[in-house]
Amino acid sequence: MAIHPATETATSHRCNVEPVSPAATPAVREVLSYLYELPGRRILSGQEESTWNGGPEYEMDYILRVSGKPPAIRGMDQGTDDYVGRAIDWWNAGGIPSVAYHMGAPTFDDSYEGCQQAVSIDAVLTVGTPEHTSFMERLDGAAANLKRLQDAGAAAIWRPFHEAGGAWFWWSKEGGAQYRRLWRHTFDYLTGAKGLKNLIWLLAFNGEPDPSFHPGRRYVDLVGADTYATAGDYGPLDRLYAAARAAACDEVPVALHENGPIPAPERLRATGANWLYFNTWNSEHLTESNSVDHLRRVYHAGMVVTRDELPDFGRSLHVEGAVQR
Repeated sequence: MAIHPATETATSHRCNVEPVSPAATPAVREVLSYLYELPGRRILSGQEESTWNGGPEYEMDYILRVSGKPPAIRGMDQGTDDYVGRAIDWWNAGGIPSVAYHMGAPTFDDSYEGCQQAVSIDAVLTVGTPEHTSFMERLDGAAANLKRLQDAGAAAIWRPFHEAGGAWFWWSKEGGAQYRRLWRHTFDYLTGAKGLKNLIWLLAFNGEPDPSFHPGRRYVDLVGADTYATAGDYGPLDRLYAAARAAACDEVPVALHENGPIPAPERLRATGANWLYFNTWNSEHLTESNSVDHLRRVYHAGMVVTRDELPDFGRSLHVEGAVQR
């Protein structure tokens, strides 16, 4: 039977999922319960923003122009100027924000190029080193922004240290054991010292999910994997899904947290690729890897959830007169 989330109330999602964040906010509990009920039934639409293609609404406006529907999830990055305002607006308009962070290797520039530099994670996690000081300053900056979301009543999918297992980002260059130490330190600091309760923690594998990078179930709400297929290849990515499922260490939903071509929704159930959501990357990965006809079909497919179909998640308890964008 088809599910119609727009007709459901936030309180209908009570599958008793326990978030990994201590004392998680009611919004996190509502969203996470909904996410756990969704795989195999429907898939959430998602889109990563850019800020350099004429402004941060480039991708969202393109999707609206093509399909008339906004994605359920808006992907953003901590390194982007003033993403917090857009994240709060997206939450207030009925969507779910997702936040990643291309953190520069500590002591290097906090930039995409900086995040590909090599650094010793031993040094990063040793109090008194320049690397540790730099790392903690950056965590503090991220925490301040995430706290603004929390104060606004918003829950967010938090995707730190993404593409785990790849050799291109500093956090993954030294292997699984070091990555696990880094993740656990970050989790303990953000949820403990910084008191963040509004995050849904997504462990984001690369295109070859390696379970040695999994920090443990008590630190992870969701897992994900990513790949960029050839433009126009709308296959279900069922092998990648199965690999991520095997690396998950538990029965948690699996997201396609970055993609180019969007898998054709009608092929997902038949192959058992029960992706929680897709999150199409920005710029040409949206506009050139996906045809206009394909985007229109995806966003009007019965099993694809768009922003207008999401439950309330208790927003009405926190927000009055929110601007719908």
